[in-house]
Amino acid sequence: MVMFPAGISIRKTVLLLALVTAVASFYALGGDRLFSYQEVRTHSLQFHRFIHAHPFKSALIYTLIYLLAAVLCLPGITFFLTMVGGGMFGFWKGTLLAGASSTMGAFLAFLMVRYLFRGMVARRLEGRWNGVKDQLKKHGVRYILVLRFTSALPYFILNPLLALTSISPWTFLWTTAVGIFPTTIFYSYIGYRVGLMKVEGALRILPILVMLPLAIALLISPLVKKRLNHG
Repeated sequence: MVMFPAGISIRKTVLLLALVTAVASFYALGGDRLFSYQEVRTHSLQFHRFIHAHPFKSALIYTLIYLLAAVLCLPGITFFLTMVGGGMFGFWKGTLLAGASSTMGAFLAFLMVRYLFRGMVARRLEGRWNGVKDQLKKHGVRYILVLRFTSALPYFILNPLLALTSISPWTFLWTTAVGIFPTTIFYSYIGYRVGLMKVEGALRILPILVMLPLAIALLISPLVKKRLNHG
């Protein structure tokens, strides 16, 4: 008789194996090479022609690819796809497509990880979980927005981590939509104005520097409010 860990049913095990197989196959078959700057540059003309001839179909394909990359938590690909969206579809359309796709992809990844693992994690943290829940109720939204604004944690790490907490799906959805919007605009604009380029070094951390004052304001606002109330 096959034994499964507590909290992991046969159905969950099958889903988990399917996801692991999908990620392993992606890299084994060279999928990461398709999501490269050189690959998009090489086929840029063909992409533009296809988008011009099939605007709806091309937007749907782009959205599905983005969702797949987000759900599988593939590192480094989502901001690359955001630049591709800005470069191929134009700034506004690219921003809207990337923003919607990134939000929904993160939400699907959140639901998937919560379904697979949260019950097991909650059981292991039984007795300490109530304190975590209380802290998230008081400060969760503020912390999540700070993490989203500054990109302090990559999305492929942050989305699964948040799924293991007690945050509600609705809170995760709207904070993600709001929090990723500034960096989505930035990378989409880079793709639109500069073209597809490898973002690294100072350019990559520029969104963090721009959003840092807002993040600091979010963090210190409770302290300021408390001091004013006592003053």
